[in-house]
Amino acid sequence: MRNRYASSTLSLFILTAASLLAALPTFSLDWPVQKRIVTGTFGEDRGDHFHNGIDIGGGAQEVHPVLPGELVFRYVEGSDYSSLPRGVGSFVVLHHDQDILSAYCHLASDSLGSPKKRYSPSDMIGVIGDTGHSEGKHLHFVVFDEEADASVNPLALLSSAPDAQPPVIKRVQVSWGEELQALGSGATVRPGTAEVIAELYDLREDVKFLWPISPYSVRLSLDGKEIARTLFDSLRVSEGRMVVSGSERTRESLYRRDGLMRCGTIVLRAGESRIRLSVRDYAGNETVREIAITVRD
Repeated sequence: MRNRYASSTLSLFILTAASLLAALPTFSLDWPVQKRIVTGTFGEDRGDHFHNGIDIGGGAQEVHPVLPGELVFRYVEGSDYSSLPRGVGSFVVLHHDQDILSAYCHLASDSLGSPKKRYSPSDMIGVIGDTGHSEGKHLHFVVFDEEADASVNPLALLSSAPDAQPPVIKRVQVSWGEELQALGSGATVRPGTAEVIAELYDLREDVKFLWPISPYSVRLSLDGKEIARTLFDSLRVSEGRMVVSGSERTRESLYRRDGLMRCGTIVLRAGESRIRLSVRDYAGNETVREIAITVRD
């Protein structure tokens, strides 16, 4: 195994390390599983961290490398590695010639078999399980770019998964500190600097019930001018804190405790104004909400 990668790789993957939009590789990856069911997306709020990969469901299906690669690290849950975080359960990390790393987490412990020095896409790494901190069988899949010291959104490199449902925009409000006001067309608000917050989410494609997942992009405009943009292409560490690349926003500055997203800050001046929210998923489905308001003198 490539021991020189092990310690830094594990901390970056498991503790949700950084990424840069400019570091996105230009090649495509094979899906690690046959059934392409995305149950969790990149950048989601996981309570104390950003989600640094995607979750893939589909039950106990085989997991294969996305590219030919060399084994970096392999952990079977229950092994005596007291210094390792246990949240991702049994997992495998591979290094690829394109200077990227891939991690396959929550594998069934009895499915890993004997370790190999090199893996090809035809080799089985393991089977989707629910080891570690998991609420059901799924694969947590992470891609990391070594050259840029960056993790990237796997959906940027994988072929499209079925997704015909547009994102949802609900509960749009403006906030002046602790003061909140719901926004609907025709609303009258006071002037000043305010934050636009909203309930925003994408929908899982394969179920009939509500299973919200994070969208790919959120754009806020005021009177035709874009004020703020958040793209979940990458996450990176800045001054010891994880931020969304481009917007440089931390989890705390992006997500409120009630689950609403902080879309951006606007300056409201007396007169008529129009607020526009645009939310897209990685398949290109888009939902737009335009709200005409009056800012009182």
